[in-house]
This record gives sequence, C-alpha cells and structure tokens, in this order.
Amino acid sequence: MGLSSSQARLLNLTARMHQIEYKAARLEAMKLQMANESRRVYEDYLDALDKTKIQKKTINADGSLTYVDIASYDDFINAGYALVVHGTNDAKGYTVCTTKAQLDTAVSQIYKDQNGNALDISGVTTGSKFKTLLQNLINSGDVTIVVGTKSGTGYTFPDGTDINKFSDAETSISTNTGLQEVTDEIELKKAEAKYEADMKRIDLKDRKYDTDLAALDTERNAIKQEMETLKTVSKDNVERTFKLFS
Repeated sequence: MGLSSSQARLLNLTARMHQIEYKAARLEAMKLQMANESRRVYEDYLDALDKTKIQKKTINADGSLTYVDIASYDDFINAGYALVVHGTNDAKGYTVCTTKAQLDTAVSQIYKDQNGNALDISGVTTGSKFKTLLQNLINSGDVTIVVGTKSGTGYTFPDGTDINKFSDAETSISTNTGLQEVTDEIELKKAEAKYEADMKRIDLKDRKYDTDLAALDTERNAIKQEMETLKTVSKDNVERTFKLFS
C-alpha cells in the first residue's frame, strides 16, 4: 500500500473513530437517562405504597359491621361527618362544608394550583380521584372533621357559634371509631402492574444500549488496530524513502 493511500485510509479511519466515539457517548447518556427514569419509576411506586383511603363504618342487614369506601363528599356527609376548611373568607375564619359546593368554594379560597390560580376541585366528585382529594385535604393541616347530630334522615353540624359545642364535635380518623384509614389495595395493584411494565421496558432498552455499545467497542478496537498497522506501514515507507536518498 502506497504512502498516499495509507494516509487516505488513515484519515477515513480517524473520521470513523470519531463517529463511533460520538455514538458511544450518546448511548452512555441514554443509559444515564434510563437510570434516572428507573429511579423515578421506583419513587412513583414508593408513593403508591403510601397511598391510603378513608372508609366509613356501616351496619349490614344481619347486624354485622363492615367498612366501605367514601367515594364522594355526599358519602362523607351522609355518614355524619363534615370537613371544616380553615383560613377561608368566612367571618369566623373557617367554613363548615355541609355540601360539595361549599367545599369547592372553601378550597378555592385557600389553595392555589400550579399556575397560581384558585384551585378548582369542582370536577373531582366521585371515584378514586375524590378519595385521593379527601385524603390530601385531611392531611394538609388546613382541614378538620366535625361530627354531625342525627336529625331526621340527615345530620346537622355545628357552625362554630357555640365554641364548646364546636370543639366537642371535632374528631379525627385516628380517634373516631366510625372512620378508618386503610391502604388503597386497588391503587396499589395498579401501581405494581405499572411498575413492573415500566421496569421491563426500561430493562429492554438498557440491554439494547449495552448490545449497541459492545458492537461499537468491537468496531472501535478493530479500527484502532488497523490504524496502528497503517501507522507502522507509513513509518516503514518513510524510513525506506530516506534510505533510498541517503
């Protein structure tokens, strides 16, 4: 192989080596991104493990007791409880929410969404979203629970005018035998299924990146070896040329 052709081949190999190094660096960055995604998926799963729901005690036809999910604010009121939202525009500084509409208004007065606007929960009425909302409100520290007094087919709740009665009516999930907080098994199973699917997807991608990196490494070593050979040939050609003219 002539000196000029050796140099041309060496330049081509050098360019190819740079391309391989770029691809390898890009794959390493993607693997790092997969690691970050894997950590996020795991953190989401841990959050799901902590998710709970509130249930109310009911009496069955046979007299036995059981607990059922509170899936709407009407369920909460009909069970004899109401949320008191503190820090509202009410003259007393709090609102005893005996309807969903009152709860919506009270929440909008003290909470903001991610854009800084009044939080709108009017669309969260029933189901898993409401169960999560109820739990989050109670855990926020801005909301307390009061027990109603049976009145006909419904309940009446203290409005805070009589502070002693209002204080007596306040309760909590931990102390009230009519309420309980339990792990949300349905949401947990959903989270487990999502976690397994996401981790499998991440693992497949990660394995592909490893395979691609191994192939690039093999090609890089082959190119490196050929470049060393070409450099040796080029050096020998130069030495022979100097000998001819010495």
